[in-house]
Amino acid sequence: MLVLSPILPDVAREFGVSTATAGQLRSISGATGGLTAVLLATSRRRPGLRDMLAAGAALVAIACVVSAAAPSFAVLGAAQGVLGIGLGTLVAVGIAAAGEWPAPAERSHVLALAIAGMPAAWIAGMPVVGVVSDLSWRATWLAVPTVAALAALALVRLRPADPPTRRDGDRPGAWRRPHVARFAGGELLANAAWASVLTFSGALLLESYDVSAAVAALGLGAVATAMLPGTFSARRTAARATPALLAGLTAFQGIAVTLLCSVRPTPIVTLALLALMAFVNGRRSMVASALGLDAAPEDKVAVMSMRAAANQFGYLLGAATGGLALALGGYVALGAALAALFAGAVLVHLPALLPTPVPVPQETPA
Repeated sequence: MLVLSPILPDVAREFGVSTATAGQLRSISGATGGLTAVLLATSRRRPGLRDMLAAGAALVAIACVVSAAAPSFAVLGAAQGVLGIGLGTLVAVGIAAAGEWPAPAERSHVLALAIAGMPAAWIAGMPVVGVVSDLSWRATWLAVPTVAALAALALVRLRPADPPTRRDGDRPGAWRRPHVARFAGGELLANAAWASVLTFSGALLLESYDVSAAVAALGLGAVATAMLPGTFSARRTAARATPALLAGLTAFQGIAVTLLCSVRPTPIVTLALLALMAFVNGRRSMVASALGLDAAPEDKVAVMSMRAAANQFGYLLGAATGGLALALGGYVALGAALAALFAGAVLVHLPALLPTPVPVPQETPA
C-alpha cells in the first residue's frame, strides 16, 4: 500500500504526467479494494478462507509484476486496480481468519499478530523500497510486495482448505444489521481521520520546523514502531472490548490531533505526540477488530470486509477532507476537521453507550 509513495516522482517523470496525476494510482487501488470488500460483505456465497487468502496474495503478486513491466501509464493504472482487489481481499479475510482459525484462548494473540502486520510491513519494507528505488522504481514492485505476496501464498497453501460458505436466503446479511452498520460507519470516519494524519504528518514536520526530508522520514518511521506495542498491549483488553472503550480511544485521538496541529513547540514534542497517537491507534485497532468479530460471530468475513472497505474508502475521504481543510485554513483547520471526523466516529456509537431502559413491571389488577 505504501510502495508507491516514495517512487511517485520517478513514475510521473517516466510517463510524462504530473506527480498529482501519478498520485491518483493510489486512489484507483483504494477504490477497487474498497469495492472488493463491499462485494465480500454482501455476497451470499464465498469460497473458503484459505482459498480467498490465496487468491488475494496471487492477485497482489500478478499486479506487482505487471506494474514493474508496465509500458504505459494506463497499463500501470490497470495493474494498480488489480492490486487493490488483492489488497481488499487480504485485509478483509486476513482479520476474519485470525478470528476464525485459532482456538478461543489464542485468538487475541493471533489477532494482534495479524493487525501488527501493517505497521511491521511499513517499518521493514520502506527502507528496502528506499534502497531499491535508487536502482529503478520498477524494481521496488518486485523486491518488496511481489516477494512478500509469493511468500504469503506459499504459507497459506500449507493450511487445509476451508469449506465454502453460503448465507441462507431468509437470513439477512450481517451488513444490514443496525449495530454492524454503525460499527462500519464509525470505522470509516475514524480511519479517514487517521489516514489523513499519516498523509499530512510529513508535510507538517517539514513546514513547521527546519528539518530535512531524511530526518522527517526517520522520525515517522520511529512513530510507526509505536503501533506495535500498542497493538500487543491490548490483547487482554480486546477480550473484554466494549463500544464505550472504543469510543474512549477514538475521543482521545480527536483531542490529540487537535493538539498536534495547533501546538507545535519543537519537533521532538510533535513526534512524541504522533507516537502516542500511533500507540493508541494500535490499541484501537485491536479493540475495533474484536468488537467487529463479535458483532456477527457466524459471518466474520462480512463484518471484517465492511471494516476493510471502511479502511480503503477512509483513505479517500481522509485525503479529500484533510486536503480541503489544509487549503482553507492551514494546519489549525486540518486539526479541527480531523477532530470532527473522530468525534463523528464516537457519536456513531452513541446508541450503544446509552443505558438500556429497565422495563417497569405492570401491576396486575385484582
